[in-house]
Amino acid sequence: MYRLLNLRRMTEQYKEAVVLVHGLWMKRWTWAAYRRFLTAHGYRVYLFGYKTTTQPFDLTVMQLTAFVNSREEPVVHLVVHSMGGILATRALPGIVKPGKLLMLGSPVNGSKVAKKIQQLGWHKRLLKQATEPLTVGVLPLQTLNRHTMMITGTSPYGLGRLVEKKLGPSDGTVAVEETEAGWIEQQAKVHTSHFGLLLNKQAKAMTLQFLKSE
Repeated sequence: MYRLLNLRRMTEQYKEAVVLVHGLWMKRWTWAAYRRFLTAHGYRVYLFGYKTTTQPFDLTVMQLTAFVNSREEPVVHLVVHSMGGILATRALPGIVKPGKLLMLGSPVNGSKVAKKIQQLGWHKRLLKQATEPLTVGVLPLQTLNRHTMMITGTSPYGLGRLVEKKLGPSDGTVAVEETEAGWIEQQAKVHTSHFGLLLNKQAKAMTLQFLKSE
């Protein structure tokens, strides 16, 4: 009886899951703080890892689609950082699991830093397969079929400014204007850097509020 009760509690606990998708040059471990936070609030958390520059982006899109659809939970949310937002939106047409999309500093309109790297001819060594998604951004959308939110950083200190001096208001890597689009339902700003979005307490609180909202 005790084991049956425990199994029932586990089933009830994980009616919803979250898939965390990292950005350029990052790994799954960068989500450590978010993973602990979301797990503590009752979500089953999965980490999706991929080769950000050496694998064809279309193949990664297919892998993310299959990964999300194969989760056992009936509701699967996507929480994504930077280029992970472009990856997620391109995968959405094939994702059948319902859920929400929360983006952290995703350059959905294309990245000025990536465009400057391409202009300088550094993309063949630095960006490789990530060149197209980062310079183009999100492709024209017909429908997302899910609620969306973007959290943007506003601390201007980051490596991106060493490449692109005319970045404007930004998180030091991604410009604020690169994260704004009419199809995003909710948008918020926190004073932190691009990488700091993965650690920021305010960003995590906003994420939880968004995931739990009706």
